[in-house]
Amino acid sequence: MGWRIKLEARSGWGEVETIEVSHFRRRVVGLTAEEIGLSLGEARQMLAELQRLVLQPQMEEYTYCARVCPACLRMHRQRDWCKRTIQTLCGTVTGEAPRISICPCSNAMGFVDLSFSPLAGLLPDRCAPELRRIQAGLGGRHSFREAGRLLSQLLPCSLVNRAKIRNRTHRVAAEIEASSTADPADPSLSRKETVVMIDGAHIRAVPGHQSRHLDVTVGKVEVAGRKLCRFAFVPKGTDHPLDILRAALGAQSWRPGQKVTVIRDGEAVLPNMVLAATREPMRHILDWFHLSMRMRPIEQMLLGLSSRDRQDIQPLRAAQPSIDVSGICCGMAGRRKRIRSWYLSPLTRETLLGTAPILSR
Repeated sequence: MGWRIKLEARSGWGEVETIEVSHFRRRVVGLTAEEIGLSLGEARQMLAELQRLVLQPQMEEYTYCARVCPACLRMHRQRDWCKRTIQTLCGTVTGEAPRISICPCSNAMGFVDLSFSPLAGLLPDRCAPELRRIQAGLGGRHSFREAGRLLSQLLPCSLVNRAKIRNRTHRVAAEIEASSTADPADPSLSRKETVVMIDGAHIRAVPGHQSRHLDVTVGKVEVAGRKLCRFAFVPKGTDHPLDILRAALGAQSWRPGQKVTVIRDGEAVLPNMVLAATREPMRHILDWFHLSMRMRPIEQMLLGLSSRDRQDIQPLRAAQPSIDVSGICCGMAGRRKRIRSWYLSPLTRETLLGTAPILSR
């Protein structure tokens, strides 16, 4: 069996051209599992050829139309031309990129030689935006070297070094930050509480891939009635980490003078970072997981004291223990109620102080 794939191209002038993209054959007698359907190599080759046949005429039409002066409708003079390589998700294509002299009607200053390249203005970094976004997405999930290797194995795009993927990832991140401007301030939002949940993580380097470990700070800013805003940065690798935190607060219409509530894991560095970014008083709340970790030893200690003999508890009479658990956050209401009801009972106090007989359990 044989297949032949053809492409019909219709230009803006009404011209129609049929071009053969690829052809392949498969045997019927003695067919193996490796010959079923298209292979990855054949698909990559076919996709690269299709991209070349589409992009090269498109570049020629675009540069030809760019030669028309929008003011006087005369054709610009072509000064020279060169080869320009454009990287896309479906392959790397090389085409002609002419330099066009500006029209005399636009040369009010009387310069002798002024020219421009239409393709340079369209693709300044010689890379399609879609490829740049995919590289940035994979670069955020994998190492830059691994992101380039995955793309080159699955798609016909050319293999690029890790430095280029890193620079494109930073450029995409800067574009996202520049486009995510804060919404117009709503007076009703100023009366709502701004909650910052922040935590730190330690990322160990993979042997043979990275040369250092990373300490990452992640978090999110929430305001009732608005979509939450997440942020993350490496404190030692960021020039202005507080600006990232201020941008996340500004995206939630936070303004100086408003109070902030910080939910944290007990580490003092993280709320100090929020304090340095806001310069406003804050309310600290310990998250439920770390609060449970701190309450568990107290609960075990009280349960252990209730089962000891009187001789073991006699040294506690001089200390006069007084444990107050009523001020802990309401999120631990169940465990707080059990501990408080157990400790505040008269029998428990007499048992701890040694003034009542120990009940066998």
